[in-house]
Amino acid sequence: MNANVRHIAQSMSRRVLVPVLALALALVATPVLAQDGGSQAKVEELKKTFAAAMNAAKQGNADEAYPKLEQSLQLANEAEQSGAASQIQDRMITLAKNWGNKALKDKNYAAAETHFNKGAQYAPDDAYMVYGMGLAQINQDGKTADAIQTLQQAISVAEENGDRKTAQLATERIRQEFVSRASQALNVQNPGPSAAQEALTALDEMREYVDASAKSLFYRATALYAQGDHPAAISTAREGLEMHRGSRTSAAKYHFVIAESQLQNGDKEAACAEFEQAAFGDYKARSEHYLENECN
Repeated sequence: MNANVRHIAQSMSRRVLVPVLALALALVATPVLAQDGGSQAKVEELKKTFAAAMNAAKQGNADEAYPKLEQSLQLANEAEQSGAASQIQDRMITLAKNWGNKALKDKNYAAAETHFNKGAQYAPDDAYMVYGMGLAQINQDGKTADAIQTLQQAISVAEENGDRKTAQLATERIRQEFVSRASQALNVQNPGPSAAQEALTALDEMREYVDASAKSLFYRATALYAQGDHPAAISTAREGLEMHRGSRTSAAKYHFVIAESQLQNGDKEAACAEFEQAAFGDYKARSEHYLENECN
């Protein structure tokens, strides 16, 4: 997403100016309007309004640009200028996406929601607009439930239009919300049953919206271990390990949960083999402690 934001920001200035001339030339070159005084007057008003809208856009004044563009769109429709209307609508969509991305980057989430909402009004099939609105909402206090619904809508729109990238982004953001809750619940020294249940509740709620991921299965396995359900912790960690795509170091956490659970089950030989697989990265010291004190 950050790369997309940078690309749009770089191209924004040159994209905004070109349609002003193109639209003006297209309207002037319409012979039917030249013979119709009323239509020609409307076209002249349209040209001035559109130019004012683009000038406001160039200044970054969304409060003025949006109403002027909407007025231009109405004038184009009244003058039966479908090409001009399409061009104006494209400008509205591009500006909304540009400004929405910039507001997200600046962490101005209320403004981002406004921009993406405006874009979604004129591009209802653009899943990225809905996704951007969901991102803006999920970063505002009290809007998490609305954000989850919006992100679900983004997934639906994306799947209908074959936009796999946006569908994946929205799916992962929903997962991230609930995995973060589980992580926070378990991020205490020696998490007990209460913390484990809080994490499991978050992960269960996640499954109402999206499928489990390798990362979510790791936290589920950790919570099950904290609850004392060692067989379930082992099977869940193995499931996560099968889904995991990454280095041996990043896989160590799954092996560590399996090893600790096996040790609690009295399967020392299997646990020691797992601790060997877990002795990497953040889990190296803890695994080596078990290997030295339990496996010799």
